[in-house]
Amino acid sequence: MTGADGLDYDPDECRIGIRAGHSIFHVTVWHPHWGSAKTAALRAGLFGGTGETAAPDVAVARALLDAALGADVAATWIGDVAVTDHSPEHAVGMADLRALIDRMADAATDPDGRPGHTELTMEVDGADATVRTIVPLAPTVAPGRDRHVQVALHIDPFRATDLTGAQVRSTVLATEDALSDTVRENHAGLLVAVVHRGGEGTGEPGSGLEGVGLDDVVTLHYYLGAASGAVSGASGDAASGEVSAGASAAAGAAATELDHVINTLRATVDTWELGAASLTDDADPTWSAVQRFRV
Repeated sequence: MTGADGLDYDPDECRIGIRAGHSIFHVTVWHPHWGSAKTAALRAGLFGGTGETAAPDVAVARALLDAALGADVAATWIGDVAVTDHSPEHAVGMADLRALIDRMADAATDPDGRPGHTELTMEVDGADATVRTIVPLAPTVAPGRDRHVQVALHIDPFRATDLTGAQVRSTVLATEDALSDTVRENHAGLLVAVVHRGGEGTGEPGSGLEGVGLDDVVTLHYYLGAASGAVSGASGDAASGEVSAGASAAAGAAATELDHVINTLRATVDTWELGAASLTDDADPTWSAVQRFRV
């Protein structure tokens, strides 16, 4: 491939530093075209020429990763991309990076071919939280599932004061199961992340999920929509923009069915009795709402 600097880049010439996360790889990319002024002067002295080098370019690095791994693989498994003017310590080549990704992908898939899960402890909105996500956490896992439905269940310590922590957890899990069963039975999408954020302040023993805090919050992130290829039948003259009546009807039916699923989810949320509860939904094809959990 040719970069904006006019130089030809071969992905196999890259050297890559890797920092493995829970479910992705953060990489630092170096290509021999990228060098410091000191390196350029040394090359000029040894091999002649001007000794010019190109500046490291993140856009070129991403293009090299896409070319070597495939755009979908890179989008799914590569996190932060940095560049450098020298070969990183303990660097590997593109083939080695692909082998590491293949191993992580195999480990993240259950025997039925479904995404695995990982659990994180991190700060969310200024409070400590436990986060359970699918692996990998990327739209490529479920093409077409681009409608983000977020359910927030608050645990008010005063409403939950007569319940033990185990009873509160059981109530949360029962509600999560009811919501997820609705999604699964209608083949509408999947639950990609569950966030339990601890409340702030102090409460009476026995309140909240962990016995302390004001309003612990459990947030469920679903991505719904027609699976890629599920709505088909488009035909007609592409140049004129004509679409068959069958395709329009299929798309309309899919949208109506999805609205029905969301209304059913909303009815389940309305039964929550341990505090405030809410359901919001919006279009989010890049899964931006859960990207902060992709570490």
